[in-house]
Amino acid sequence: MTAPVLRSAHVRRSPEETFALFTDHLTAWWPLDDHGMFGPEAATVRFTEGRVVETAHDGRESVWAHVLAWEPPYRFVLAWHPGREVDDASEVEVSFTAEDTGGDDAGTWIRLEHRGWERFGAEAMRRRDVYSRPNAWGAVLDHFADVADVTTRPTWPDLAEAYAAFLAEAAAGGFGPPPEGEWTAEQVVAHVALGDTALAGVARAIINGRDVRFDNRACQDRTLMGAFIARCGSMEGLLAEARARADDALLSLGRLDEDQLATRIHCELLHDGRVVVDEPRPWGWIAGEGQRDVHLPAHIGQLRDLRAPAGG
Repeated sequence: MTAPVLRSAHVRRSPEETFALFTDHLTAWWPLDDHGMFGPEAATVRFTEGRVVETAHDGRESVWAHVLAWEPPYRFVLAWHPGREVDDASEVEVSFTAEDTGGDDAGTWIRLEHRGWERFGAEAMRRRDVYSRPNAWGAVLDHFADVADVTTRPTWPDLAEAYAAFLAEAAAGGFGPPPEGEWTAEQVVAHVALGDTALAGVARAIINGRDVRFDNRACQDRTLMGAFIARCGSMEGLLAEARARADDALLSLGRLDEDQLATRIHCELLHDGRVVVDEPRPWGWIAGEGQRDVHLPAHIGQLRDLRAPAGG
């Protein structure tokens, strides 16, 4: 037997909250740039249809794992095989145990056990060593604790309300065709969702101390929007994905402290094919106030115009 890799973390949430945050919002906390298959091209990583799937900005997918056991809020077990076939998998179990001390440290212990190395024979120790290093499972759990723990960092309730208003407007339906050259309602929703993915990516880069730029050209590309809409399959599917990406953007923004929010990121923003911003700006303004006060209200108005009668 080859000893399993064991790591743990403690967060000040209930097991129910912890399990849901861990499994529903992988994109918001997983260090995708370093611990993913697509590097900076990664867009999301999700539990979906009994698998863990990473998706790139261009729609490529990589299956990391298959679910072997699912017992919320207590545990799940995965056949773990990122970059490999399912028959070349080890096993990862994550458990969530309540701890009630009656004090501020009450919460949940997360215990991760990565096992099954012996099935790889002579390769067992080499494969195990990859996951026992300081930047492996321990670092990944640290990123989760950073999202899950109670902190004094700024929160964005007004931005959350702006997202809710946009999504409610999109869900109301009743849209007509756009004027020539303008976006359909589906394209508007796709544009916002793709932009939210880029926002989460910039937040990850800031957290990891990487240089990064932000521009909105990709989320205005009609080909990329069309492919995204096709993958979602319907307006209902599109809205579900947009909600998930909005939540990931909000959680990612919530990870940043005041100094990180003040980081000046070079932004190139286009509107109607014209550059309206091409300079460094504080990231908190771009991802926070800019989204809340400019970007989302503009697209709410765009959706309402698509519902107005001809000539109205």
